[in-house]
Amino acid sequence: MMENKRMRLIYNPYAGRRKFVTQLDTAIRIFQESGHEVSIHRASSPGDIERVAEQCGNVECLVIAGGDGSIHQAVNGLMKIPMQKRPVLGILPVGTANDLAFALRLPQRLVQACEVIASGRIFGMDVGMVNQRYFVNVASAGLLTDVSTKVDQRIKNTLGQLAYYLKGLETLPTYRPFRVKFEHEGVIFDEDILLLLIINGLSVGGLRNIVPRASLTDGKLDVLIIRQTGWPDTLRILLNVLRGEQVDHARIEQFQTKELLIHTDNITCCDLDGEIGPESPWHIRIDSQIKVFC
Repeated sequence: MMENKRMRLIYNPYAGRRKFVTQLDTAIRIFQESGHEVSIHRASSPGDIERVAEQCGNVECLVIAGGDGSIHQAVNGLMKIPMQKRPVLGILPVGTANDLAFALRLPQRLVQACEVIASGRIFGMDVGMVNQRYFVNVASAGLLTDVSTKVDQRIKNTLGQLAYYLKGLETLPTYRPFRVKFEHEGVIFDEDILLLLIINGLSVGGLRNIVPRASLTDGKLDVLIIRQTGWPDTLRILLNVLRGEQVDHARIEQFQTKELLIHTDNITCCDLDGEIGPESPWHIRIDSQIKVFC
């Protein structure tokens, strides 16, 4: 008789519209029927997810039921486990934007998402790093990038992605640009900017295909920078992004890189996958890969 595979399931009870709690038994049934021995942990905080994930070197797979922030915390825990003992990551996308799930083309319905994990198909996914912190989807700084940490969880659950955009609009009249400096392929960039995006996936804050060529497996990060400009231009650019249209404008800088060192004029905090990231200067790079069910 084949021994069951050990699975650790961590769920965020506050993710999305809190629907996963009512579907927990369904998920357990599917996983047990596919030969998994399931142990469950109800996350009490983001730090709790990372702590528990770090202790998962004794299981074959770690499943996260939550949004991009929960996945971010889990990956940062998993990357502390030696590669030969690191479990495969399974994702049940029950958050607000579910950007990484979109890039991985995971189904939104819980039963189908569970079946993807139960099928055992594995995908090697690039993992980015800023200083000593990992990210899987996007690193960002500047305009709108701290919105997810400012939106009340109850509003997120009620309004979904709309909550991000409504909160973001509040910041537009008072936002001030910041200066960044870096060198890329022998060219020095030293300008005031409004927004910096370092993209590993395909979707940012629920906005699909901001950088259509982005890939989770090419070993490169896509950099998108919006230079300082007047508000009419800024609004036009943002509207193009919100509509999912091709971002092609004289005030935008775009390129791919494996590594970048960015300095700012003042100490600035960044955002990683919707969570608070490290302060500048930022050493940004592709670090390695992690295995996920897909």
